[in-house]
Formats: sequence, C-alpha cells, structure tokens
Amino acid sequence: MIYDTNPITRKAIDKLLEKNASNQANLGTESTDLERFETKVQWAELLRKIRTLDAEFAEMVQPQ
Repeated sequence: MIYDTNPITRKAIDKLLEKNASNQANLGTESTDLERFETKVQWAELLRKIRTLDAEFAEMVQPQ
C-alpha cells in the first residue's frame, strides 16, 4: 500500500480525508436532503482522487 510507504502520498490522502471529515462534521440534524446529497457527491470526488493516489487504500476507506 503506497499510503504506508510514501510520505508525500500519505500527506495528500490525509488532506483529502480531512476535507471529508470537515464536510461530514458540518452536516447536522437540520441539514437538508440536498446538503446531504452534495456531501455524498463531494465524498465520491474525494474518493476518486484518493484512488488515483492509492487504489488499495481507497478500497479500504470506501463505504460498502
């Protein structure tokens, strides 16, 4: 897994995961369906970027 061996890749993936964590944290009980949908779309895009950096890691963090 590249994430474990390449510090530059690790930093890039961590930044993408932090963006997703922020997006998820900003959702609340009063979030609209549209806001929840937009967050899912943003996660899909972040996951695509992670997959280009390390496909094996992307499979680990992808929801089932």
